[in-house]
Amino acid sequence: MENFMKHRAIAVLAVSLVLILAVSTTAAAQDPNSKDGKKEVLTSLEQRMQQRIDIVFSETDINQVIGIIADKAGLNIIKSPKVTGNVTATLRDVPLEEALRNILSAQGYGYVIDKNIVRIAPLDELGVQAEKLVSRIYRITYADVTTVEATLKKFVSPQGVVSANPASSNIIVTDTETKIKAIDTFIEEIDRITAQILVEVRIYDITSRDTLDLGIEWQAGRNTTLSSTLGGNPTGDIRPYTTGTFTADTDKTASSFDGNLRFGWLSGGLDIDAVVRAQKEKSDAKLLANPRVMVLDNEEASFEIVTEIPYSEASFTTTFTTETIKFKFVGVTLKVTPHVTRDGMVRLRIAPTFSVVVRNESFTSSDVPVVDTRKMSTIALVRTGDTVVLGGLRKKDVSKQINKVPLLGDLPLIGGLFRFEGEDTTVNELVIFITPKIMTAQPVMTPSELRALDKTEFPGPNAGDTRAEKNAHE
Repeated sequence: MENFMKHRAIAVLAVSLVLILAVSTTAAAQDPNSKDGKKEVLTSLEQRMQQRIDIVFSETDINQVIGIIADKAGLNIIKSPKVTGNVTATLRDVPLEEALRNILSAQGYGYVIDKNIVRIAPLDELGVQAEKLVSRIYRITYADVTTVEATLKKFVSPQGVVSANPASSNIIVTDTETKIKAIDTFIEEIDRITAQILVEVRIYDITSRDTLDLGIEWQAGRNTTLSSTLGGNPTGDIRPYTTGTFTADTDKTASSFDGNLRFGWLSGGLDIDAVVRAQKEKSDAKLLANPRVMVLDNEEASFEIVTEIPYSEASFTTTFTTETIKFKFVGVTLKVTPHVTRDGMVRLRIAPTFSVVVRNESFTSSDVPVVDTRKMSTIALVRTGDTVVLGGLRKKDVSKQINKVPLLGDLPLIGGLFRFEGEDTTVNELVIFITPKIMTAQPVMTPSELRALDKTEFPGPNAGDTRAEKNAHE
């Protein structure tokens, strides 16, 4: 026992004579104003691990080496009982963390730095290659800081820590050197100027109407040559006088006579006048909206042209009736999400919705509108400046009407003389034109937009002196 204590005292004395701790420590490794927007932050323990030392060991028990280093550097060390062996090392002017890492790795061991404690164990117990933890601050300029924070939390190692301050757009990350290097590359890749896309949309409502009134309006009469002195009626017809008419025409062509065929037969004793109404067609295109909006890459642009239709919803109890006013939104909505590809094309995720009120259903409390909705969702790849056309969002309404003389209108062959048929077909189609343009410069307003901007400028009030101020000046 006395020999053991003597040998230990000699070893401690020998190491103490050659162990020199540097006076200065490194607190920050990079300039906080560096161009890459990041700086390294060291904890108190990490600062102590940066001290530079000179050591000489010869076949010294590793437990003694760890104890000497811990005493001289003021470290809190927890060591696995599996850490055994002898150390022979000669190191001159090296950082303490580098010396400790190499001494341990030569024996198959490693260490992990926590906030105030250094844990030493075999590498298989540590689970990962022992590396020092580094803290670094990143200033996020273009990307969304909360999104970057959520992404980094999934990327860091189990001992890594990520914290963000959205107010200043800063993120601090503590992790191993290997992870920090990967995070450096990741931040440089995502935190850059995001491409912008100018999305121009034209929404047209194209209406096509086909109308048909098919039948005969006829009038036939028989006149005589008897003198009116024998008793003419007030209308001037000469007796004896007979006439017959059929005017039960439909109104699908309204009051227009375009496409009518009119014919008559007139003789001294018989007058026949007939009209056949034919088909009429009309098409009309109406521009509903022409919005232009600037949107960032991978962000959603939304357009809405809607009407809020109110209706009441009642709930009944044994003593009270509660009525709530709710709304149904009817109209056109369009969502566009553009993405710029590497070769300068634009991938568009397009989702239009078109809804109309078809009827009202009557309930106890109120009439509830029934809404017919048409939706579409697609992804298209186009070149910048090209136009995508969306069609097929159409609605078709058909109404029919038949007017006829009872019995006579149902007769074969001649029944057409006493029957009038009308049909009205209306087709509404919503057509959407979308033109994306990748903006490499600030967009220029169109002449119409410049005129609209000029109309929004109003001269401000003229600041004049009050009467008291004028008297003071005089």
